[in-house]
Amino acid sequence: MPLMKTIPILCSFLIGSFVWAFEKPNIVLIYADDMGIDSVRAFNEKLGLETPHLDRLASEGMSFMDAHSASGVCSPSRYSLLTGRYHWRSRLKRAIVNKWERPLIEEGRLTLPSMLKKEGYDTCMIGKWHLGHNWPKKGGGFTNQAQEIDFAGPITGGPNAIGFDYWFGDDVPNWPPYAWQENERLLGIPTTDARQLKLTQYVGVSNGPAVEGWSLQAVLPEYAKRCSSYIRERANKKNPFFLYFPMPSPHTPIVPDQQWKGKSGLGDYADFLLETDWAVGEVLRALQETGQENNTLVIFTTDNGTSPKADLDALEKQGVHLCENWRGYKADIYEGGHRVPFIVRWPGQISPATRSDEIIVQTDLLATLAEIINHHIPADAGEDSVSLWPLLSGKRKTDAPLHEAIISQSSAGKFAVRMGKWKLLFSRGSGGWSPPTEGTAIKMGLPIGQLYDLNADPKESNNLHSKHPEIVQQLTAVFRQFVENGRSTPGPKQANHHGTHWETIPWPKGK
Repeated sequence: MPLMKTIPILCSFLIGSFVWAFEKPNIVLIYADDMGIDSVRAFNEKLGLETPHLDRLASEGMSFMDAHSASGVCSPSRYSLLTGRYHWRSRLKRAIVNKWERPLIEEGRLTLPSMLKKEGYDTCMIGKWHLGHNWPKKGGGFTNQAQEIDFAGPITGGPNAIGFDYWFGDDVPNWPPYAWQENERLLGIPTTDARQLKLTQYVGVSNGPAVEGWSLQAVLPEYAKRCSSYIRERANKKNPFFLYFPMPSPHTPIVPDQQWKGKSGLGDYADFLLETDWAVGEVLRALQETGQENNTLVIFTTDNGTSPKADLDALEKQGVHLCENWRGYKADIYEGGHRVPFIVRWPGQISPATRSDEIIVQTDLLATLAEIINHHIPADAGEDSVSLWPLLSGKRKTDAPLHEAIISQSSAGKFAVRMGKWKLLFSRGSGGWSPPTEGTAIKMGLPIGQLYDLNADPKESNNLHSKHPEIVQQLTAVFRQFVENGRSTPGPKQANHHGTHWETIPWPKGK
């Protein structure tokens, strides 16, 4: 065989399955809102609804059955997803980014889009942001007061500032301004408000500036249409693309579009969940019809568990079980607050219809994509990110867990440490919205902490905190190490916002 032919063949043999490092895949990340793992029919036989497109995705890829958002609420999970770093290392120690708040992601921090841009990707975001902006003030500067904002001015510090070439979307669907935003400009100037447009009749919608004719029902269909169009436009482009589609659904306002209203026969929330599944299907259809399916890595996950705004009791009576397998819901430190669907599909590279019981957290996406595209993450980035590629590729060489432990947080800032079957909660109650709240738990005289064996007790009903002090001590020590090191992965120590002082972290005091 001639030498010039032998070398490529030999290189191909040596590289083996790593050949994709030179043919980088397109990447589509779909991020639904307020949708726990039990909301997907493939993972919950008793759901009572059909989710055919998500089920198809699960049948064609790998599903992680013990996957977690970093928080039980929205914007902190988004920070963690995009940076590979727990949000509580930032200034956001609890709750969410508020209306008109400044950007949460620190200037210069490595993010999914900025990393991918460095490796030749075109980056696009279509959907909900909720991580803060620099709102321009009339007369100059910035402001967090709605009445002072110059809505005709450039709105900086958003998606474009962290590496997205293009963004179309809105800040939060149930918050002002009720207007489309394209990159750093609003498309239209608010001249009315949500109350005048009767938008506040919907649960969760707050009053504030709005453009004339704003339709809450139009948001999800518009996003789905634009995602589909973007994928179709990319079919003959040279560079690979990264499309981030943070959905507004099935978060409040619960506003199924006209073609979906009444579709389930079970009410608006069930209709909206069906529409959410349809939107995922539109993305998958665009990839298939343009011949990009095989060279596209698709990830579907969500920012936290299902919201009680779904009227869970009413749905239960109609046979729709959205909290079937786990205790609690959105905002909670219980599993229902942060155990989420996590599906990854890449035809030819990831075995179809496979499942993993590995404990993972959404911070892991940064390291995973970095390994796939052969990008070196610097020491001061992705501090809590571990690559899932050994699992996804089937090349895992050890039975050791990827994470020593993972950390979860509730809306009230209550923490949980998960290590193997053990879960330690630094709270007396849910830390969120489901009973008992922390105040109620104190009045009830409940223990200062909770410890559960999730293998034996997945619904977290038997508190073993007093029976296994050695486990409590072990998990507490791991958590403290993670905090003081500024990271949960190997590497040099990093600084948290305000250092590592314990007063920045809600921590039990006394007994």
